[in-house]
Amino acid sequence: MKKKKSSPRILVVTPEITSLPPGMGNMANRLRAQAGGLADVSASLVGALFRCGADVHVALPHYRRMFHVDLGNMVSDEVRAYMMHFNNSSRIHLAEDRIFYYRDTVYSSYSDDSFKQAVAFQREVLNNIIPAVQPDLIHCNDWMTGLIPAAARRLGIPCLCTVHNIHTHKLFLSQIEDAGIDAAEFWMNLFYSY
Repeated sequence: MKKKKSSPRILVVTPEITSLPPGMGNMANRLRAQAGGLADVSASLVGALFRCGADVHVALPHYRRMFHVDLGNMVSDEVRAYMMHFNNSSRIHLAEDRIFYYRDTVYSSYSDDSFKQAVAFQREVLNNIIPAVQPDLIHCNDWMTGLIPAAARRLGIPCLCTVHNIHTHKLFLSQIEDAGIDAAEFWMNLFYSY
């Protein structure tokens, strides 16, 4: 008897998305964060992979305000019920950090805030989401995921990085590590300039 080949587990890491297919998780219909065309491209990719039968997972920042989640107005029992319902979304993985919770837009007009947001997103993906998902392949989208391919290479996980818009943020390695990313494991895969 031939053993059935399992579908590849693919982690799509994106800062924005317009929709997720039904069946991805309990809250798939509530997660919309869009600044431009990247959200549409991410949604199309995730939808196509899902329809093809891939074990597709999505990592997004947890934009509570944009996702219309107002925990402040819920009583503690409602918060527990919401979190249990939300955490059943096993294919949707939200990067948790206060920098995302109260945002009205995906990107900030302040470059320092955008840098902090990008590093927080990548920290959560690297430290929590990748170990939980254990993907066979990672697909990163845009500049906000730029450190993940270097870490994935160190972990031996194939990674594709699609750059939709070129933005350059030059950082010192110490800034990355001060933000909670242990870059000592993958610094040799990063680009350096003088």
